[in-house]
Amino acid sequence: RQMCIRDRTYTGRCVTHLFHPMKVMVILCCILWFCTSCTFDFDEPGVCPYNARLNYRYAGRPDAGQLSMYVDNIHQFLFDADGVLKDIRLLKGDSLEYWQGELAPGRYTLVAWGNWGYESDVVPAPQPGVTQIRELAMTSATGTPTGTSTSEYRSNTERLYYGYSTFEIPATGNSVNRTIYLTHCHAVLRITVHWEDGYYPAEGTGGYTFRLRGVPCEYGFPAGYDIPLAGGDGAFTFPSIGSPVIWHQAKAAMNYNDELTGELVTYRLTSGSHPLLSIYRGNERIMKEIDLQLFFRKLPVSLDENTEQEFDLLVTIGQKIVVTQLSSSDWAEGGGLG
Repeated sequence: RQMCIRDRTYTGRCVTHLFHPMKVMVILCCILWFCTSCTFDFDEPGVCPYNARLNYRYAGRPDAGQLSMYVDNIHQFLFDADGVLKDIRLLKGDSLEYWQGELAPGRYTLVAWGNWGYESDVVPAPQPGVTQIRELAMTSATGTPTGTSTSEYRSNTERLYYGYSTFEIPATGNSVNRTIYLTHCHAVLRITVHWEDGYYPAEGTGGYTFRLRGVPCEYGFPAGYDIPLAGGDGAFTFPSIGSPVIWHQAKAAMNYNDELTGELVTYRLTSGSHPLLSIYRGNERIMKEIDLQLFFRKLPVSLDENTEQEFDLLVTIGQKIVVTQLSSSDWAEGGGLG
């Protein structure tokens, strides 16, 4: 159709424009889209029935789509400005990498735990509207212990990840789009034991086990300290680590090279930890306890700042006990077996 519009010079000329019905519909849809959109601080406008979006990434590989390689689920805890728990959500599957919702204006603190399962517990039991963030702790000192009648050892923990952030929902204006980087909250010791003279103890009743004493077993919910991302775009956070410790054990087995192998998964070690490693055949100790702190001191980075505490350790038993890791200094513990 033709529409005659007077020009702004008031000359009386008729300026003719062609308006196609399809063009009119496109214009109307764009107007409706802008009227119903919400604006984020660091993202493009988009249609959304929420004012907060929390994006989760793995700190070691912050690109989208990488998180599911490390984390199966995320338990999201939201606290208000007074530190009172407001909401708990479980994210998994298609919703693993983000959460979006409508929050009342105010300041919030987010704590996220990846891979929290049955090997750890939150104490006390969190109650929305009642429990405060400073009261909560993640602990591995629960569950069914194993071991002897005189001491108790627990099995491996889950591979925990931790995320922390604070943000504010304004009363009016832009909504919040925040990225939270999850970091390792576990330690993995993959151990291989080699007997230098070719001798190795035959398996007895109960099989072989690696035992580790003096491992931290408590995380606070509040943040401990931040570490900048390597790319400079943001930071990830470690939780506060409590002082209680616990004992761990894991099954070990001989490989085809007559070497004893096994894996211990625990909470993070600190620079002040004294993880005492020993080997048992049934209830008989076949290697004396060695303090792995003397080995970790040789690392180029402190255990307080080491982001991925995953170590492949070779323990060589001969006249001395020598602990080795690829690309790091050896540590000779010294002394004989006992």
